[in-house]
Amino acid sequence: MDGIVESISELKKSRNGKPYFIICISGESFSVWEPSYIENVSVGDTVEFSHSVSGNFKNITSIEKKIVEEMEIVPEKIETEYPIEFQKGTEVDTSNRVDERLCEISNKLSVIIDILLEKSSEKK
Repeated sequence: MDGIVESISELKKSRNGKPYFIICISGESFSVWEPSYIENVSVGDTVEFSHSVSGNFKNITSIEKKIVEEMEIVPEKIETEYPIEFQKGTEVDTSNRVDERLCEISNKLSVIIDILLEKSSEKK
């Protein structure tokens, strides 16, 4: 399985004195009975792991940090259709909207950006 490490507990001890950790991966908690498993793993890391189930407990049996490649998507090739409200030069109708103030600020920011872009192109 793959997941993102959300937390790693401090060292704990079981009733019989055996040390263990609790690691939370993508919202699920697992016990780690072998401290060497998490030596190279930190919060925020993407990991590949396997686990076994013993009663109500999920125990990590192997875990490895994955190297996450940089995004392979080239931003220029992303095609997104934005709602009409967010297209350049379009005023947002703020009547009967809970977020009226946010829309007003967005409209004003759009005007400011247009002015700055015009000034920038005039300098070239």
